[in-house]
Amino acid sequence: MIFRIKFAKFGVVRYIGHLDVMRYFQKVIRRSGLPVAYSQGFSPHQLMSFALPLGVGITSDGEYMEAEFDDEALKKVINGDEEKYLLEKLSEYTTEGFEILDVMRLPDPKPNVHRDKAMSLVSAAAYLIRVKDGYEEKIGFSSQADFFGRFERFLSGETITVTKKTKKNEKELNLKEFIYGYAGTVTFGSAAHARSYNNGMQICIKLAAGSVMNIKPELLLEAFMAYCVHEYDENAFAIHRCELYMGEPGRHEPLMRS
Repeated sequence: MIFRIKFAKFGVVRYIGHLDVMRYFQKVIRRSGLPVAYSQGFSPHQLMSFALPLGVGITSDGEYMEAEFDDEALKKVINGDEEKYLLEKLSEYTTEGFEILDVMRLPDPKPNVHRDKAMSLVSAAAYLIRVKDGYEEKIGFSSQADFFGRFERFLSGETITVTKKTKKNEKELNLKEFIYGYAGTVTFGSAAHARSYNNGMQICIKLAAGSVMNIKPELLLEAFMAYCVHEYDENAFAIHRCELYMGEPGRHEPLMRS
């Protein structure tokens, strides 16, 4: 059986990297006693994958992983709803900074038919960007109306040319093509575990994400601050991932049902 598991990452654990998150959940599953499936070969490992690595320092209410369990062994220990059972069992061993939000069983794979994993399905991500208290004057904003108003004007042009750096090269692209929606309130996904600030300055935005084109919110902020003729200061902003989506623009769906 394969299950898609949605979880939140917040608090001090926002400073741990993706590999440590993977190791953490491997330990959670081992301690829970759930019969996770293992790969074959000389060095077997748990059959687990994650949708899209989260940057260090970013909190989230929209993280996903998939884990495969031994069918017969799991049937022996489940008493009732298998999704509810896994959610409660994993939550029992999850520590502060992580929260299991939902569990969904995926259809059994068909013989000789490729099954797309969550990591290959992701096409967009929603983020909540907030200005931290004490940084308003430094980056030149007086209120939420001022902050959001300038952001709207920033997006009103035909193009937003940025240089996207990869491990292999650099290329120029029109960032506007990869912005799928924005608002001054939490419009996409959830921000239950986002940090709050008194100044109220925030933007909720949906960006292209995944293996084909992955736009990080920091790249957007750098371009926006350049437009405002201010130097980008990463310490001035708190970034929270609200949700991950699959599908085409205009028909995006969260990776898990509501």
